[in-house]
Amino acid sequence: MVTVRLTTWVNAPVDRCFRLATCAELHALAGSVTAVDGRRSGSLRVGDTVSWQGWRCGLRLSHTCRIEEIRPCTYYREVMASGGFRHYVHEHHFAPMDDGTRMRDEVHFTAPMGSMGDVVGRLLLKKHVMRLLVRRHMRVKRAAESVEWQTFLQGGQDSEAVSEPRAKVAKMQRFA
Repeated sequence: MVTVRLTTWVNAPVDRCFRLATCAELHALAGSVTAVDGRRSGSLRVGDTVSWQGWRCGLRLSHTCRIEEIRPCTYYREVMASGGFRHYVHEHHFAPMDDGTRMRDEVHFTAPMGSMGDVVGRLLLKKHVMRLLVRRHMRVKRAAESVEWQTFLQGGQDSEAVSEPRAKVAKMQRFA
């Protein structure tokens, strides 16, 4: 099994970052998501499926994940429903830190084709998955740190009042 980890600091409240990361419109704009349960708008919910399509080595590949768990403003997990991997789990973590948010993604996957797939996974797929994560993180970061977030979130409503108490609790828990 191959694990890819990426951590990004975002100078925005955790609630805004989480809501942008689960926003179907933001991902559709990036051009990688083809559909979230047949719709192109709204937030991800448990049970939703997210379909991705793209070209790799001249082949059209598709990948569908199901949202298995969501803990508002802190975590959500996607598990492969169909696609080219033997095993694929993507965990998204969000934590209030100081005056911003730490976004951390972990992808655990196993390539098909047995031991040959393990070599391909470590050499090629790991780099490809990392590039996709970096692109996605930068898209969320760019939107969250500018006024662009208002176009993606319902009516520009950002509940910073909700994220502030959580930030204080998280700081206290770190030192407890």
